[in-house]
Amino acid sequence: DESDHSLKLKSRQGLEFPIEALLRSVPWRGGKALMLVVRRSGEDDAAHFTAANDEPALQPDVPELKSRIAEMRTIIDTATDGVVLIGRDGNIRSISRPAEALFGFDSDEVAGKPFASLFAIESQRAARDYLAGLSEPGVASVLNDGREVIGREAQGRFIPLFMTIGRLPNDSGFCAVVRDITQWKRAEEDLTQARAVAERASSQKTDFLARISHEIRTPLNAIIGFSELMVDEKFGPIANDRYRDYLRDINRSGNHVLDLVNDLLDISKIEAGQQEMDYEAVSLNDTLAETVAMMQPQANRERVIIRSSFASRLPEVVADLRSVRQIALNILSNAIRYTQAGGQVIVSTAYEASGDVVMRVRDTGIGMTPAEIEQALKPFKQINALKRGRGDGTGLGLPLTKAMVEANRARFAITSTPGEGTLVEVVFPSTRVLAE
Repeated sequence: DESDHSLKLKSRQGLEFPIEALLRSVPWRGGKALMLVVRRSGEDDAAHFTAANDEPALQPDVPELKSRIAEMRTIIDTATDGVVLIGRDGNIRSISRPAEALFGFDSDEVAGKPFASLFAIESQRAARDYLAGLSEPGVASVLNDGREVIGREAQGRFIPLFMTIGRLPNDSGFCAVVRDITQWKRAEEDLTQARAVAERASSQKTDFLARISHEIRTPLNAIIGFSELMVDEKFGPIANDRYRDYLRDINRSGNHVLDLVNDLLDISKIEAGQQEMDYEAVSLNDTLAETVAMMQPQANRERVIIRSSFASRLPEVVADLRSVRQIALNILSNAIRYTQAGGQVIVSTAYEASGDVVMRVRDTGIGMTPAEIEQALKPFKQINALKRGRGDGTGLGLPLTKAMVEANRARFAITSTPGEGTLVEVVFPSTRVLAE
């Protein structure tokens, strides 16, 4: 026979609590016996265990826990980012107040709906895949760097969001943090548009200079050529020596304008990224030796001594030969121009322990202060010290040289002391060196 009874038990400490009892007949040693099965009913087992053992110190401080929960809720609701709690099934459990303001939904409206429903159609798959990647251990759960998605407001409008999702403790679900990046996107679009406008303007400037340079070069070449013919008296003598001086002035001025046009065109092409660069293996020693030979007549006229010291077994560098030759010519020409008669210009190369290859041009000229160097590196800026040099420059020599050096992925540096001289260095990093 079986019968059920509701009973109360009294603990050793005198506390009573309800139990459920089941009495049944069971086989026992060839006969029958009664078995009583007792289990606690009513309140939570852990609470009864604590009460039964009379250990109030282990009872949770309910007011304290409620206070902590309220603090956490306040922090979450104060943050500008929205927080979405998601169950293991991918459905929304609740959303924070900032999330309510962001999406335009109340927490009760979206509770139980799929998490992906908060996003535009094109972002729903990304949201589902994000959750799926976090559901199982793997690369996706470790490399959690967030996603850019498109959110959908209650009114149907769309907002760009940055979303990060993490797993909750005890595998109880997920927590998503969403941030409105509308302002970032607008700033990004403004920058993109500004860059496009600047690139168009730069391209138009280059095209304009190319057309102008062509129109100017044609008459300039005629002026320069005819002035040279007249100075050389190819078709007869010039009766007045003053005319010969005028012709030399015409020739010099024509060449100056031609140099200015060429420099303008080169620097505008480099700034626009339109300079044609033919990278190849270049021997700095050979290139500098050729440059020194080309500039030797000018140095002789100015009574400036050129000395060279080239490193033996210097490895070649990856560079554009034409621009490297122009760099060397510009630097050496400046060094000769601004060095007094009897001074020296030393041209050298070196292979550094770091793997860099360095070209150096040192002179004993007038020198510059740091402020004057900064000024000289700006287009059309010639400092007073440089104006004391022989001849007139275009004001683009150093800026153009620096731009060409950087176009070759090298570094350009100037150190100078007034009255002592200047050192110009062009450093090709080890990544541009063809070491053996």
